[in-house]
Amino acid sequence: MASLVPQGEGVVLELGPGAGAVTAALLNQGVAAQDLVLVERSAALSALLAKRFPGVQLIQGDAMHLSRFDVLRQQPVRAIVSSLPLRSLPRPVVRQILDQVALISDPGTVFIQFSYALRGSYQNLAHGFERDQAHVVWRNLPPARIEAFCFRPRQVQ
Repeated sequence: MASLVPQGEGVVLELGPGAGAVTAALLNQGVAAQDLVLVERSAALSALLAKRFPGVQLIQGDAMHLSRFDVLRQQPVRAIVSSLPLRSLPRPVVRQILDQVALISDPGTVFIQFSYALRGSYQNLAHGFERDQAHVVWRNLPPARIEAFCFRPRQVQ
């Protein structure tokens, strides 16, 4: 997932960092701590992340409200890396999360989603995003899929 994050300006937003496995990979891949914003709903996991990754920006909050977080309105979002279990959440919740993802994105923002579902795509759910890449990670147990989308909103004429 971390290798799909483009270089450049702007923050990298991680949704559902959990205990920080992907967070560590993002930092090891070269994302600067000050450019990394974590959104974690769990208070216990937020406390763990704060201790484990000093210097990253941590928001204890819900991905259904991304546009409310000042840090995401103050600078461009280069990439959004999501480990949220979107396939198992209620469809209205997924719709709201993906609508929020689109609200905070600029043309070129990359959205990267991890899933254990090896079939199907988020393409029809992620308005304004076009799928660029899809990879199956067979070494993961169970195998997983990673999809990368680029935000290319259609111009209203």
